[in-house]
Amino acid sequence: MATGLDVKLLRMLAAIDRHGTLTRAAGVLGITQSALSHHIKESERRMAVEIFHRVGKRLRFTAIGEELLQAARVVTGEIDRVEGDLALFREGYGPIVRLGSGAYGCEAWLPDFIAGLGRRETRFAIEILHTGLVFPPVNAVIDGQIDIAISGGEIADRRVRRLKLFEDELVAVLPARHRLAKRDYLEPTDFREEVQLSYSAVTEKGFEDERFFRPARAMPKRWLRAGDVAMILAMVRRGLGVSILSRWAVAPHIAAGGLVMKPLGRDRINTDWQVVIRAGEPKESPADQAATLLAEWWRRRRPAA
Repeated sequence: MATGLDVKLLRMLAAIDRHGTLTRAAGVLGITQSALSHHIKESERRMAVEIFHRVGKRLRFTAIGEELLQAARVVTGEIDRVEGDLALFREGYGPIVRLGSGAYGCEAWLPDFIAGLGRRETRFAIEILHTGLVFPPVNAVIDGQIDIAISGGEIADRRVRRLKLFEDELVAVLPARHRLAKRDYLEPTDFREEVQLSYSAVTEKGFEDERFFRPARAMPKRWLRAGDVAMILAMVRRGLGVSILSRWAVAPHIAAGGLVMKPLGRDRINTDWQVVIRAGEPKESPADQAATLLAEWWRRRRPAA
């Protein structure tokens, strides 16, 4: 059934969302503001819906407008990705698989995986993108900003499928001379007087907030988001706080001295790390092949512990 929805409208909505005003969006799209307004009004007429409503001088998306915006993000992201791939094809390159590297400092081992791909007959190349600290990598996969992502913790979203890479222990990281450094393991209450240095600015399922602190109803004195493993460890060494990270991300830095790792609780806490791909990604597509090869590579290689 015809609805009046078109890709041009979706591009316009994405531009308005990204740039904030009709004037800025029109400039980026290379059209006049009146032409942009006219197309939106005509689309609203054809679809018999209201996309925006005004709050003072600002435009706000209506409920159906928000739904259209979510579609716009996915569709325009996919179009941009395909257009980029077409440009690369014209320059003699194969398909590009965009891999989100939001998992601590996984950039340190990704080159080993990519070098291994170079020795195989693959029909694609890997581009590594950082998904940012506020936007979870799984969301970036769903929205089409990246094709696959490396992510830890629990993922139950049916819009993605996951291939397990490995399981690893969450550990507390302390200065070597910290008052808790000689403990066999730490409990949530041990952190009540501590500044907790966190990698991510969002709470993700399967990590310390959900599985360690909240069940005990005990929280650190203060949380600080550092967003970089090297920065977190440097701050811990200087006594500016403590942290909880996956053992594989911390272990390579322990030999340098000044830090100790401690288990969380008597029974310890492990979490899964996985490569995530969109649920609807066709089998044998470049993204599917890259995810499968990465999972196979990890079965042959275990992170330093």
